[in-house]
Amino acid sequence: MKEVPLGFGSDRHLIGTLTLPASTTPRGPAFILPNAGVVHRIGPHRLHVKLARALARQGHPCLRLDLSGVGDSRTPADAAPFQQQVVHDLRQAMDHLQKICSMDSFAIAGICSGAHNGLATALEDPRVKGLWMLDGYVYPTPRTHTVRLQRQLAADPTRTLLSWTRSAIERGARGLLGSDAVPAGKADAGDNAPPPEAFARAIQSLVDRGTSVYFMYTGSLLWTYNYPEQLRDAFAQHDFVNRVRCDYVPEIDHTATTLAAQRLVIERLGGWAAELAAAGATPA
Repeated sequence: MKEVPLGFGSDRHLIGTLTLPASTTPRGPAFILPNAGVVHRIGPHRLHVKLARALARQGHPCLRLDLSGVGDSRTPADAAPFQQQVVHDLRQAMDHLQKICSMDSFAIAGICSGAHNGLATALEDPRVKGLWMLDGYVYPTPRTHTVRLQRQLAADPTRTLLSWTRSAIERGARGLLGSDAVPAGKADAGDNAPPPEAFARAIQSLVDRGTSVYFMYTGSLLWTYNYPEQLRDAFAQHDFVNRVRCDYVPEIDHTATTLAAQRLVIERLGGWAAELAAAGATPA
């Protein structure tokens, strides 16, 4: 493989690193790895570097890029509002890869906010044939709360019971004072997610279009995603749950800190990439 630094975009403001396979005939789709939050394009613990090289060994061109205003990329002079600009950036990345690599099908692999940005882009651009989201949007169910309580109690009974007692006292005090404020640190991590029905329509539209969607959730989401069937339970009435892949991998954390966690992520993503290639996402 070889790695090539790129500058592209409407204002040549975007900086990325393209990892190319040794083969002169690459396999589709080409992969795009956007930033995870504000982490530079190497990814958390250099995970994006490792993913890009593993995908290139399988024959997939892979671009890891910094979005506008993140890492080495500048904000363009004609910048749109943040969420719109993110979509512009990722579509310009596809435009550039289509021009220099003769690819017309793409997969976006994103972690956390990278997953959110990938979803927004996939909804706008039919060239996205695959979408991988690690710890993207979460939708707790009643069982989510029960599982969390059970695990907390099993892990540290004394401390958990004391915490529950303190919380009950605080709730009682807030009731007496007429306050409904949420205690600090207890806000639901899914609060910024789209409403469930909007999310369901979005994913349904992608799978109906033929886009392969792969959710992966880690053990870091104890409060909001904590058992394998949660996505299916949350959206049981929607057809898309039978047409997407969803893995709950509690043995890894949100940023794949350990080498074992990184190997697992690389293995799962690589297996999915092979499925995409076999399904016919080929070069133009």
